[in-house]
Amino acid sequence: MSSYDPRTPSRRPLDYVEFGPGLVDDIDRRVIGDTRRRKVLDLGCGAGHTAVGLARRGARVIATDSDPEQVAAARALAAEHDVAIEFHEAGPAELAFVRADQIDLAVSVWALSLVEDLDRVFRQVHRCVRAGGHVVVSLPHPALLTADPDDPTRVVQSWTTDDPIGERHVHTAEDLVTAFTRTNFAVDVLLERHHGGPTPVTLLARARRLGA
Repeated sequence: MSSYDPRTPSRRPLDYVEFGPGLVDDIDRRVIGDTRRRKVLDLGCGAGHTAVGLARRGARVIATDSDPEQVAAARALAAEHDVAIEFHEAGPAELAFVRADQIDLAVSVWALSLVEDLDRVFRQVHRCVRAGGHVVVSLPHPALLTADPDDPTRVVQSWTTDDPIGERHVHTAEDLVTAFTRTNFAVDVLLERHHGGPTPVTLLARARRLGA
């Protein structure tokens, strides 16, 4: 599997969302756009790079992570960059503290690969996101997760496995679109991106919340 770790993106400054290998900076601006005065929910914030980057661009950010050490690191990064972010130690489907219909944009960078049940997450996110608001999710591509680390052209595990590979679950583009559709979101962007190799490594989808 790729050595990319979304919890510690390599590039600086923190003024963009690094969605994963193969997704360059202009993808961020195309799928997210202007974040000034928008209320953003970062699901699985890790060490805070996405949350801090969006706050630096004028967003009002709520960030969650189930790992207390990651939340502590994210708080420290926010303090270092002098931005105000509301942090919660919580999983991506544990959103009772977020009022309904108040989020303009929800973002998750690779964190939902740690979750088996996408439907449960998106049901909670649907409650929080206002009608017409968006969710942008990136995941490690199944081709990356199931490939032989020494020979990425060779698949060593089935894409249809229900068992996690390491700590991550395999979510295909079909799984992602289906989960969004079941929870009343409409997918308007779907990307599968390479990063110099023979197979895609990053899967990204943007979906709009339907309903009044």
